Amino acid sequence: MTNGLTKSCDNNSGGVNKLWLADFSNVSYVLGTSSTYPTSEWVHSITMATASGSPTKFYEIQTNKNVCNFTETVSIDLNNGTTFFNQVVSVVLSRRETTKRSFIDKLIAGQKQIACIVLDSNGNYWYFGLEEGAYITAIEGGSGTAK
Repeated sequence: MTNGLTKSCDNNSGGVNKLWLADFSNVSYVLGTSSTYPTSEWVHSITMATASGSPTKFYEIQTNKNVCNFTETVSIDLNNGTTFFNQVVSVVLSRRETTKRSFIDKLIAGQKQIACIVLDSNGNYWYFGLEEGAYITAIEGGSGTAK
């Protein structure tokens, strides 16, 4: 480490604008550098595998504004000498429908590893599950109370 941290003068908005999901096993990536990230800390390019003669893809998940978010918690265990990151993306889908349920069932079949890209409200892209994939660990649904 050669530098400290400087204060940013930019505005920072919360929220998630867009979300893309893919089967982790179909995704290859190359890490790169830039003037903003001088070390290999950002994804430079993504390549999708081909299955049955057709390229696989990321699926865009559309949501309403101001309902999705993500958090990242760093856990440090001094006794074991380990550090790991727990990243959670919370997605709210409007209106329960069979089409959405079927899509989710196929996406998570067999506790599949997922690659997840999030575009936040600041225009930054975040890749979740970079090294080991991400997992969908909870799904909750209901009708709400207001008409």
